[in-house]
Amino acid sequence: MTDKKTIEDLASARDKLERLAQLYAMLSRINRSIVRLDDPYELYENACRIAVEEGGFLFAWIGLLEPGGTRMQAVARAGAPADFARVRGGAVESTDGWSPSGTAIREGRPCIANDVEAELSPASAWKGILRDVGARSAAALPLMMENAVAGVLVVGADKTACFLDGELQLLNEVAEDISFALRMMRREEERLAAETKIQYLAYYDAETGLPGRALLAERLAAAGERVVLAVSLRRYHAILQALGQAAGVQLARTVAARLETLLPTAVVGRFNPSEFGCLLQPPEGLHAVEEIVWQLHQGLAEPFLIDDSEVFLDPFIGIAMHPHDGNAADAIDAAVLAAGTGAKGATGCCRFFVAGMDGGSRHQLDMEAALRRALERGELELHYQPQVDVASGRIVGAEALLRWQRPGHGLVLPSQFVPMLEATGLIVPVGEWVIAEACASAKRWQAEGLPPLRMAVNLSARQFQSGDVGELVRRALADTGLEHRWLELEVTESAVLLNADAVIRTLNELKSRGVSHALDDFGTGYSSLSYLQRLPVSRIKIDQSFVAGVTSNPQSAAIVRAVVGMAHSLKLTVIAEGVETEGQLAFLRGLGCEEIQGYYFSRPLPGDEFAALLRENRCIPPALPAPQRERVLLVVDDEAHVLSALRRSLRHSDFRVLTATGALEGFERLASHPVGVVLCDQRMTEMTGTEFLRRVRDLYPGVVRIVLSGYTDLASVIDAVNRGAIFKFMTKPWDDAALLECLEDAFRLHEIDCQNRELSSRLNEVTGNGR
Repeated sequence: MTDKKTIEDLASARDKLERLAQLYAMLSRINRSIVRLDDPYELYENACRIAVEEGGFLFAWIGLLEPGGTRMQAVARAGAPADFARVRGGAVESTDGWSPSGTAIREGRPCIANDVEAELSPASAWKGILRDVGARSAAALPLMMENAVAGVLVVGADKTACFLDGELQLLNEVAEDISFALRMMRREEERLAAETKIQYLAYYDAETGLPGRALLAERLAAAGERVVLAVSLRRYHAILQALGQAAGVQLARTVAARLETLLPTAVVGRFNPSEFGCLLQPPEGLHAVEEIVWQLHQGLAEPFLIDDSEVFLDPFIGIAMHPHDGNAADAIDAAVLAAGTGAKGATGCCRFFVAGMDGGSRHQLDMEAALRRALERGELELHYQPQVDVASGRIVGAEALLRWQRPGHGLVLPSQFVPMLEATGLIVPVGEWVIAEACASAKRWQAEGLPPLRMAVNLSARQFQSGDVGELVRRALADTGLEHRWLELEVTESAVLLNADAVIRTLNELKSRGVSHALDDFGTGYSSLSYLQRLPVSRIKIDQSFVAGVTSNPQSAAIVRAVVGMAHSLKLTVIAEGVETEGQLAFLRGLGCEEIQGYYFSRPLPGDEFAALLRENRCIPPALPAPQRERVLLVVDDEAHVLSALRRSLRHSDFRVLTATGALEGFERLASHPVGVVLCDQRMTEMTGTEFLRRVRDLYPGVVRIVLSGYTDLASVIDAVNRGAIFKFMTKPWDDAALLECLEDAFRLHEIDCQNRELSSRLNEVTGNGR
């Protein structure tokens, strides 16, 4: 008996959940109609139809009071036969029997009959009407306008007891939302309608019809214990950039529909375009919460079909518990904060909020508030980094770099505040100030009699999206009197790719007026050659991440060689950022790189110090003329006494001997001098000799490589020989005669290689001229 009762209880509970899910779907559909439809009568018809089709009711009917409140005007119905129209209008009944226009309208409260036959008296006109259409239970809910009843929504069902607490609560929400729409859409009250619509949009998301953040917080406060989920769609904005903003509405509604399918009993809302919220009845235990969230993540990780394209949104879910993690607003903030960790590269699919997680966020909020006031308070300033011509060694340009002197904090690093400018949109007014200030500085220096130079200013993608860059530049040049030819705009590949046609059109228009352009951070983005051909740029800037390893990392060196070669083939100038050592300068000079900037010459300077640098006429040493071919030997050993002994052994040779006490210093020597042979110790602290020589082989294939060591690691030496990393291996202590003979052989091999390269180069020139 007990088992049978348990089964019946479980079945009843399941049926109740399914019924509530059905009503949630109905409520969601009606909300979407409210957002999308402008015609109130079309809305009423839609609401009745959705109540029948989605809510499973036998019929639905809406009537509105005429002015004066004595007669009812039927406006919509669904599910009832045609002759049901006889009760859709007429005088408001004053009978004591159950009727929608009686109790619901007069008393302004829902009127319920869960058993029509048992609860309605024979005197009720509605009893016969409901019996005729097959309704066994019915509910009438008042529609309100400015605290007064304006009409009624009546629904009927073919079963008894269909309007208990859970069902009635959802129906009340339907009536409230229709009432809201009724107030919003009254065309004869245009002013009130406009204000009400603004109020509605403050509570509902315009694209999906889902509750917004404020309404979710209100419902959470009234609901008690709930699990709060913040679903962050990490690739949402990237997808809109690819498909266009017009796809946003379709994508948002598709996501909303899938969320409602995956969580049929949850309250689903939308916090912002890329973040949805869900309120769940808490299951037993955190493991059950994790299981629900994992299944939700799996469902959202499946592709979405948008405009015939499959897209993946890469969801990450933040979880908070109400009221454990604070009041309703705090719990929502906690879930959003936990979801935000996904944007910072968190692994997995979800994260629970933990106390103290928001410390960094509060710091960010404080910084954002201070940054919003920084421009008006004059806390922002420009520093200028010289751009130097490699051939002449003279300053030919300056890059304007933004700095923030924050009171009480000193100079804030650009990496800490520039991304915040981008994220908040403050980059638009700040960027306008930067261009005007940079142009004014360049013009002022010219007026002081300093040689005119090119002023380079960075433009962000946000500036192209949010304003007219062309007009902004023209205004800055006109206001300051700076000639167009002295301004250069630096753009990144990512800025171009956001809206390539518009960006290219703007740059072409400015170029026609004399403004030049440079492509910044080349190689760190998409590096699209198709766009590079279309861009009206004069210069390509090699990113400092490649320059940093150019003397010691074969991959970086290969990338820089390729970029310089490609740029020159396209008749473009190359400028290298982040040049810090003489070796880097020598390497770049050897490739034909035209310009450099970096700490090797100067750090970014305030305006006054930069002007002083111009007055000093400071330069880098020009390239020395190529000397007569000489035999240059580089000896690398981290023991000073060994280097001294080798110098003594080689004092009567015709070699020019250079020394280095480690691998990194050795790379600098190689970049700065025409080394023909390297003699290297095997055991060094920075890297082994064979590893050092492997890199030398990749960077300078013509340099002959010899290991000299008292420590014989046979396996590594054999491997190095097999891979061609070394020419010979010699042991310590060495025999002077044998060492000299080995070096003579190495230089003869190097000279033969040089001759072969020269012959090949001449042959290529002749062949090319012949063609």
